[in-house]
Amino acid sequence: MNTITVNSLKQLLEQSAEIKLIDVREIEEFEAGHINEAINIPLSELDQHVDKFNKEDDYIIICRSGNRSGMACDYLQQFDIKTTNVQGGMIEWTRL
Repeated sequence: MNTITVNSLKQLLEQSAEIKLIDVREIEEFEAGHINEAINIPLSELDQHVDKFNKEDDYIIICRSGNRSGMACDYLQQFDIKTTNVQGGMIEWTRL
């Protein structure tokens, strides 16, 4: 599984508006605070949204700590969707 640190994610976001960042936390968690560029698709609903992912794109997946996003990466990769997991998730992001 590909991974990225929150520092590297921050640099990517500063350099490009084309980042496809998916936050797989539940709606309430997302609404309590998220990265502006992130799109919320809760892990519990991910199977309903697989057809919205483009196999040509790379997706960066984030959650609270990196566990759910890791599961989301594993799941999406079964459909040949390119993913990268954010190490430490939003816990680490808020420490920047």
